Amino acid sequence: MKKKLALIMAAALTASVLLAGCGNSGATQEAANTEDTANTDADAATEDAANEDAAADTAADAEDAAGAEETEANTGDASAEKVVLKCVCDLTPHSEILEAAKDALAAEGIELDIVSTTWDATWNDMLIDGEIDFAYFMHVPAMESIEEEMGATLYSMGGVHVEPYACFSDKYTTKDELPENAVIAIPNDSSNEYRALKVLESEGFLKLNPEMTATDASVNEIEEYLIPIEIVEMDQANIIPSAADFDAYFVNVNRALEADIDTTSYLMREGEDSEYANIITVTEANKDNESIKTLVKVLQSDDVKNFITEHYNGAVIPAKN
Repeated sequence: MKKKLALIMAAALTASVLLAGCGNSGATQEAANTEDTANTDADAATEDAANEDAAADTAADAEDAAGAEETEANTGDASAEKVVLKCVCDLTPHSEILEAAKDALAAEGIELDIVSTTWDATWNDMLIDGEIDFAYFMHVPAMESIEEEMGATLYSMGGVHVEPYACFSDKYTTKDELPENAVIAIPNDSSNEYRALKVLESEGFLKLNPEMTATDASVNEIEEYLIPIEIVEMDQANIIPSAADFDAYFVNVNRALEADIDTTSYLMREGEDSEYANIITVTEANKDNESIKTLVKVLQSDDVKNFITEHYNGAVIPAKN
């Protein structure tokens, strides 16, 4: 537009000079008139250009405003669709598995708020009282034990991984090296004590009452010792710190991983077909929660299963779904 204006003005000036060169008043007057016309056209062209520039600026401003409104709307929609689920879980491998699923969950509009990764008895209260949306640290027998103990109704939304229950030693490298009357520490919570006693039975150390269940397991259910050993029942949280006091000890694999114990150097353990899968546990309030169902679907996906298989060298295995 500016180039067009310049050409018009140049043409007007040339016409003016040529007419002046003719040397008569009529020509001069005609040139003057021509110059006035050219100036008028130039002014009009300038005004048109200004109007076009203003229109262009107005259109650009409108487009920018529309884009800003759309961005704000999209941001608002994303924020409105995001669901935050509160939970408690063990540090290893539970929180690591949840972290591995973070991007897939975000794509589903789900964000996790892990309230605690250090177990204590308040976790059960937090779940039952509705302070958290789900718990990820127990298996079904443990859940049933909590239900019986606390008079609550809990639900398993699905299994994620299995930690085959194992016996370790800081003194011996194989089961056959254990001395006569070896002192073996086992957890005193019924579900894990059940698992430890069942391993000892399968390895030929003792014979259990066939009526023993995961809710009433204890050394009182041992009918006969086939190999002389001494069993010490104690809080699982204290077993690894006092491991030097025992010839061998049973702990959950996740606690062994947290303590940097080589989980491939176990003396004995459950088979890989263990049914003690760690589950997503909820109360009545969340058993039909679609976000919880989506969470379980993601945690049972092939991507998460591959993460578990590749990162834990058999110490943790994907649950069978």
